[in-house]
Amino acid sequence: MLQEPKNYHLIGDFSSYRRIFDEGHTFCVFDTETTGLKAEEERIIEIGAVKFDKTGFIGQFGTLIDPEKEISSKITSITGITNGMLSGQPKAEEAVPNFMDFAKDCILVAHNAPFDLRFMNCELMRLGRPTITSMAIDTLKFARWAYPEFGHWNQPFLAEALGVKITSAHRAYDDARVCMEIFRKMLDCEKFKKKTTNRLN
Repeated sequence: MLQEPKNYHLIGDFSSYRRIFDEGHTFCVFDTETTGLKAEEERIIEIGAVKFDKTGFIGQFGTLIDPEKEISSKITSITGITNGMLSGQPKAEEAVPNFMDFAKDCILVAHNAPFDLRFMNCELMRLGRPTITSMAIDTLKFARWAYPEFGHWNQPFLAEALGVKITSAHRAYDDARVCMEIFRKMLDCEKFKKKTTNRLN
């Protein structure tokens, strides 16, 4: 069984996120849909991503992936992705390196980021390629810091609370787009406004 290395680097200082954004770094928000929950045993069936910086949108990436195994009816019911939709799609050996090229030199962002990072790393290991070492941001942990009063921090709840429209839940590209909009809105939360005000006084 694969043993996924945790050599990605989650940025744990939430108070630094606004500064990092304002410095002009490029971010790649991404999401994966998978055949199950265990990265060491299951496969990615879709990757969606949006790339942006403080000036705005830079580009998007999206692909279905043939996992070379049947997906269950449960996964189809959650994602709407069928075995027929995956037939003839690129395999991981093509799709995963293409995503890595797209996300090169970016700070990675995902909701519950360790889940998506684990799956990406396991796919990379199967291909004999280097695993992810990029800096990364987990918007789930960020949301708990930014809005401790919410009590719930899953992505659909945050989208509703922050006025972000979901058009296709549990499809990777739309989930990535929603995550990007949530991330941008959280950068304007009261904790950052108070920090700015304190610097001016």
